[in-house]
Amino acid sequence: MMRRLPFFIFVFILTAANIWAGPVLTTNIDTIDLGIVPQYTDFCQDIILRSTGDKPVKISDVNTFCSCIEFPLEKTVLPPGDSTVVRLKFNTSSFVGQKEWRPHIYNDGESRIVRIRIVAFIVADVKMYKPIHAFPFIINASQFGEADTREFPFQIINKSDEYVPLKLVYSNEKYYKIDFPGFIPPNDTAFGRVVIDENYIDKEFDSYLTFEFIDSKSEKHLYSIPVKRKLYKPKE
Repeated sequence: MMRRLPFFIFVFILTAANIWAGPVLTTNIDTIDLGIVPQYTDFCQDIILRSTGDKPVKISDVNTFCSCIEFPLEKTVLPPGDSTVVRLKFNTSSFVGQKEWRPHIYNDGESRIVRIRIVAFIVADVKMYKPIHAFPFIINASQFGEADTREFPFQIINKSDEYVPLKLVYSNEKYYKIDFPGFIPPNDTAFGRVVIDENYIDKEFDSYLTFEFIDSKSEKHLYSIPVKRKLYKPKE
């Protein structure tokens, strides 16, 4: 048995090496689960594509399968060890209910090498959703005029007779920090705020935050709110 062990080790090493041989593309995110979201809203997410094989990746095509998804590539050839950031944009459009999309990225006419999964439960009117809804349903963190406005409040409204626990699960801290409540009392409102990072006061961005809440059946749900910043300053 001991004599056969080195052979099996050699086969394992050879197999592992072959897995990473050739063009290999990996991503920092394979699933974007937005949970509950309103119709006709945009959600933007930075996707990092990395070339982790021993040959260059030549991206020949990206099939989003829906005009509601944009995936603009600036670099289509990635040598081994190189990477690129793609700004994925998803619009909920007029869809309603539980939906799922799986954009595919292809290498030089070959089979698919990366798939990104987008999941959302889209509602026509978030004010009617129970047990909770966020207000505003889009956080407009824009600047109007010369004053550098950094803080933008939002509310999460509980329409049930029970406490609703909350947990922030995603936000882009590069752009802003979040003061987020831990729960909402029965038939009450919890308050939070978005605070723009000082390095992005003079910059525009599109982002979102996602939080988790627990309903009366102890079931977990996700809920996402777009966060947008535009600059409306007087022209000189």
